[in-house]
Amino acid sequence: MIKLNHIVFITIASIFFACSPNDDLLPPTNPFDPDNPDYELPQASITGTVFYGEVIDTTSATLTWIGNATAYEYSYRLNENAWSDWTRDTSVTLRYLDEGNYQFEIKARTNQTVPVEGDANAFHFSVDAVKGPAMMVCPRYKEVSVGEEFEIEILAEEVENVMGAEIELTFDPSIIQVKDVIYGAFMFDGGDLSVTFKEIDNENGKAGVVLVRTSNTSPTVSGTGTLAVLEIKGLTSGITQIGFTDNCTFRDENNNVVEIEEKTVGILKIE
Repeated sequence: MIKLNHIVFITIASIFFACSPNDDLLPPTNPFDPDNPDYELPQASITGTVFYGEVIDTTSATLTWIGNATAYEYSYRLNENAWSDWTRDTSVTLRYLDEGNYQFEIKARTNQTVPVEGDANAFHFSVDAVKGPAMMVCPRYKEVSVGEEFEIEILAEEVENVMGAEIELTFDPSIIQVKDVIYGAFMFDGGDLSVTFKEIDNENGKAGVVLVRTSNTSPTVSGTGTLAVLEIKGLTSGITQIGFTDNCTFRDENNNVVEIEEKTVGILKIE
C-alpha cells in the first residue's frame, strides 16, 4: 500500500523539477524595446474612402488611418504646412479644398516618457470639384490677423475661347478693405489687353474689373488662370464672404455672353 506521505513527496518533487531554473525560459516580448528583433518604428497608414492618387469631386475629404503596434498618437499636415498637434484621433476632415493636387502626410509616435517618432507617410490625391466655365475665389477659405495685408486671386476655370471678362465682387467693408485690384496674367497670355477697367468701392463693399483681350493671331484664351488679384487688408475681427454679383460675365470673340456654370465664393476670417 502506498502511503499518503509518499504521494505528497512525489507531488512536491514533480513541481520542483518542473520549475527548475535550469530550464530555458523566454522573456516576455516587449514591442517597444528597440532590441526586440520584431521591433517596428511607430507608423500610420491611410485607409478609408479616399484612395491614393484619386481625383475627388468635392471640396471636403475625410481621411482615416490605422497605426501599427507601437503607434499611440498621430500628427498630420497638408501640402507641407505646419504639423498638427498630436492626437489619438484616427481621422480628419479637410474642408474648403481648392482645385488642384494635395499631399497629406501622417506620422505616429509611441506612448513613452520620451516618445519615439516614426517616419511620415505621404498620401496624394487631387480635387476637381468645379466644372467650367466658372469664376472662382482662391483660396476658398483663409484666416488672417487684424491689420494683416494679403492677396486673394480671382480665377477663370475651364473656359473655352474667351475674349473678355467682367467681374463684380462684394464684401463686408467693415471687416476688410480692398486696397488694389491687379490684372492677372491669364487674359494677357500671347496677346494684349485693349480695354481694362477697375473700380474699388470700400464704402459699399464692392470691387470690379473689366478685361478685354486683343490679338491678331490669338484673339481668345482657353483653360484655367488668374483673372485678377485683390490686395486686401483685415480691419476688424469677423467673417466675410468675397462673392460674385449677377453682373459677372465671360464673352467670346463676337462679344456673345459665355454662360458661367458656377461661381465659387471665398470666406475670410479675420481674428
